[in-house]
Amino acid sequence: MLLSSHMPDLASFEVLLAIAKTGSLGAAAREVGLTQQAVSARLASMEAQTGVQLAVRTARGSQLTPGGLVVAEWAARLLDVAHHVDTGLASLRTQRRQQTKVAASQTIAEQLMPRWLVSLQAAATRLGVTAPNVILTATNSEHAIAAVRDGSVELGFIESPGVPRGLRSRVVGHDELVVIVPPDHKWARMSRALGAAELAQTPLVTREHSPRPCVRPWARRCSNHPRRSSCHPRRRCAPRFSPGRGRR
Repeated sequence: MLLSSHMPDLASFEVLLAIAKTGSLGAAAREVGLTQQAVSARLASMEAQTGVQLAVRTARGSQLTPGGLVVAEWAARLLDVAHHVDTGLASLRTQRRQQTKVAASQTIAEQLMPRWLVSLQAAATRLGVTAPNVILTATNSEHAIAAVRDGSVELGFIESPGVPRGLRSRVVGHDELVVIVPPDHKWARMSRALGAAELAQTPLVTREHSPRPCVRPWARRCSNHPRRSSCHPRRRCAPRFSPGRGRR
């Protein structure tokens, strides 16, 4: 049920209670941190809004009318409930700040997040504050992006070369991808560097769906820059390359 237009706001009730407590507009003004003129204007506005005379001015100050005394009693109960609600809201805000939901791709969740969480706890201890309780969901990059979009999590860590549209992002690390071939593969015996163009034309098997988009665009992009587009074997079976800036 909607309140009528005759219902004053909470700040007006606080002014009325200050007048009832102090017995003067000047003292009430000091009580609520306003000027005396502001308190007088607030009282006049409240009386006009409610249609009830709430106080009378005398030579000794201001005194509530019988109607004003009744309204002040109601206002005290109303403000008591409002203070409880205000305290409860503050508690909910604190709980939210103390808990952070994070979604991370599988590799980041397994290899990087444990170390990051330990560092977060150490930094909080050093600063004398409480570290938030991190609720981590391990998933793939696409699902992490979707979770941030729909508000399921506050933060996502992904592995992809592009910037998610409509989301703010920052690069916090770089990946090094390794090409692994069996011992009898021609790449295992090659003495020259493996070019990006050849890599782009070769069918690849990847651990999961998400890294694949990183490799193809990088290889096509680098094929026009021979000096920066080669892979040098570290071992007979594992030529390696750096696909540029992965995004986490």
